[in-house]
Amino acid sequence: MRQALKLSILIVADHLLTRLGLKQVLGHDFRDVVFGDAQTAEQALAQIKAKPWRLVILDASLPDDDNGLSVLREVRALRPQAAVLVLAADSDSQSAARSLQLGASGYISRTSTRADLLKAVGDILDGKKHFSQSVRREVRSLKPAAFHAALSAQEYKVLLALAAGRRIGDVASELNLSAKTVSTYKRRILNKLGLASTADLVRFVIDRKLS
Repeated sequence: MRQALKLSILIVADHLLTRLGLKQVLGHDFRDVVFGDAQTAEQALAQIKAKPWRLVILDASLPDDDNGLSVLREVRALRPQAAVLVLAADSDSQSAARSLQLGASGYISRTSTRADLLKAVGDILDGKKHFSQSVRREVRSLKPAAFHAALSAQEYKVLLALAAGRRIGDVASELNLSAKTVSTYKRRILNKLGLASTADLVRFVIDRKLS
């Protein structure tokens, strides 16, 4: 049994048995969990707007969202501090790479074992990414445009400014934004690109010769 953890988990899946099964497994291993559930993208977004969930477990196939990515984008925009674990029908590396690119914290197959699920959730709650090495290789092979296409024009400007070594306050002055807004953009950029630090941003821009 894990040490008692207080956390909130939103489970987004259209099948009731999937939601119940995830609650049973996680509820046994983690104490004091507050669960929420949604079976459609619309319901998920309403829940996300209403509460700052610590973890969202997102089925990649929903009745009103074919690949779940619109929900993932909204979570990253509305609750950048929330972690997202994508639950998919298979372990397709391209789909997983796309999820990582858009800011997911992890990706597992619905056929994963109980141990796999608990490992994924444990890694994510510890602040780690949970993706296989093959997925990480897939991400590294993507063209630059595939990465920063997910960024807004303003986020792309912040990306370049931070990678150039400018401080948050300087970037805020240059773009006529508040320092808090720039910090929010930075978190979104890190999440969308699957990066962990400003140093990673610098390497990302240099390696891809972005300007």
